[in-house]
Amino acid sequence: MLPNSPCAAETSPPPAPDGLLGALGVPEPEERVYLRVLARPGRTTDRIAAELTLGAEFAAHTLELLAERGLVRRQGVPPAWSATAPDVAVEALLLRREEELCRTRGRIGELMRTYHRARQPSAAGLVEMVTGRTAIAERWRSMQEGARHSVLLFDKAPHIMRADPGAELPLLARGVRMRVVYEASTVRAPGRLAELREFIGAGEEARMLPELPCKLAVVDDRWAMLPVSNGAELRGALFVRPSSLLDALVAMFEVYWHRGLRVPDADDPGRVAGDRQRELLTLLSAGLTDDSIARQLGVSPRTVQRWVHEVMDMLGARTRFQAGIQAARAGLL
Repeated sequence: MLPNSPCAAETSPPPAPDGLLGALGVPEPEERVYLRVLARPGRTTDRIAAELTLGAEFAAHTLELLAERGLVRRQGVPPAWSATAPDVAVEALLLRREEELCRTRGRIGELMRTYHRARQPSAAGLVEMVTGRTAIAERWRSMQEGARHSVLLFDKAPHIMRADPGAELPLLARGVRMRVVYEASTVRAPGRLAELREFIGAGEEARMLPELPCKLAVVDDRWAMLPVSNGAELRGALFVRPSSLLDALVAMFEVYWHRGLRVPDADDPGRVAGDRQRELLTLLSAGLTDDSIARQLGVSPRTVQRWVHEVMDMLGARTRFQAGIQAARAGLL
């Protein structure tokens, strides 16, 4: 039979756009039958089966599936098959497929939770969240008591408890090295600097900065504690075990430690009784206001202002910040 004969045209369905119906969930055998009905409406089931060389039962079953999809319908007597207008039928299939995709997208979160649960054994316990001030305070106390050689701290509000000499001084006494960077706002309360002096006198190494990125505590490179989020109230904290995250937190501490200004001991060599210069420079460089410095030093704000001008003149500085930088470079801090 020649390809261009009338009989060949009768039995050859038009080519389908690649992947059109397959993308809508219609398998290839159904697509072949649908395209035959689309191109040659009014065929009976038996004739469609014969033209496509299909079994009669398979053709009938396939046509019923297409009817359920809304692509074809049975008409007339004897019953024959016609295609539903594609702009109606295919559009309906598209809408159903879009709904299915939206439902699948909505389950991505559930699938990800399953994914992470299946991999927990390889990262079990690296990060743990503890909620509630009491629970966080108890965990921090147990971390302090278990410290062996070092404790690193960013002292920043909010505080879950006041500094406890009963917990810190024994650590220093048994040789645990404590390095603390204080945010300026944490030492503005009256008497707070005197508390720091007690710890510094016992061996704590202390520095100050105007601002810190977050609260942080690292014990022996084995544990780190930091808040879930920064805010006015500490409701949750993350406890991190040895991992690349813990290494990154230690590295961050070292960066801020080297930027901080040292809080001098009251018994620093070369400091004479009544000399407030170093203390003034420390508080000034940490960003405290004149009123806050006055409360810390037990003098009036006017006296602080006079001392600040004297120090600026001595250092040849035009601003308070510049005075702090030049004091640090001159080794006065």
